[in-house]
Amino acid sequence: IPTFSMHCAALRSLIRRVGASGARALSGNAAAADGSSAPSRPKGSPDADTLQKGTVQPLVLRPYVAPELETEDLFGLHSLVNVDEMLEARLHYGHKMGSLNANMKWALYGERLGVCVFDLEITRKHLIRALDFVAYVVSRGGIILFLSTHRDTMLNVEQMAEEVGQYAHVRFWQEGTLTNMKQLLGATVRMPDTMVFLSTLTSMSERHPAIIEAAKMTIPTVGIVDSNSDPAYLTYLVPANDDSPESVTYLLRLFKEACQRGAAYRAKHT
Repeated sequence: IPTFSMHCAALRSLIRRVGASGARALSGNAAAADGSSAPSRPKGSPDADTLQKGTVQPLVLRPYVAPELETEDLFGLHSLVNVDEMLEARLHYGHKMGSLNANMKWALYGERLGVCVFDLEITRKHLIRALDFVAYVVSRGGIILFLSTHRDTMLNVEQMAEEVGQYAHVRFWQEGTLTNMKQLLGATVRMPDTMVFLSTLTSMSERHPAIIEAAKMTIPTVGIVDSNSDPAYLTYLVPANDDSPESVTYLLRLFKEACQRGAAYRAKHT
């Protein structure tokens, strides 16, 4: 029959064994921290070389400007964009300061009576870059898809796109139109080469779902971004008022001219 002294001896032996194993574990961790020897990797985990080779850093969404656009006004669009007309078209008006998106502070000149005011010199530079890109895509035979969710200007967007032989989408955007096209349409359809958003927010002040889908499909995007909008996932953004009919009409006129000059350039050089 086990006695009390026998139980005490067994307990002391167990404590010595646990203490020895704990000491070995601590010494192993200390050695690994010193770099003398690393603990063994779990079976099946990738090594450092595999992780390095498997790392991907895509740059497909970085704004791209053709080299010829950086050196000259290839389509003669730069003189069409001036600050006086932009001011008259109310492109400088933003939303109230309370709705300002932090990622749009860089494009502001200041605020007036609690309303954000865009710096039109910054807007002009980005607008010229966007127009050049649209004209360049058209000159290469690309397809432009114009999008808007504003009821006041959707008919104007459709009319402008039809006049220049391009396409427009101003109705409700069904999710998966780009990412799940074959299942929705029953066939593979050519996707647009560039998508131009005259407004980047829906009527519910949410990001247009087509922006995310275009980013997933690596389709370049041009977006008119107001002070309450998030410029993320857009390739070429233009900080400007996207609510006023006057501003949208002015922008449509410029995009129409860009498409027409791109088409004329293609007809002349092909």
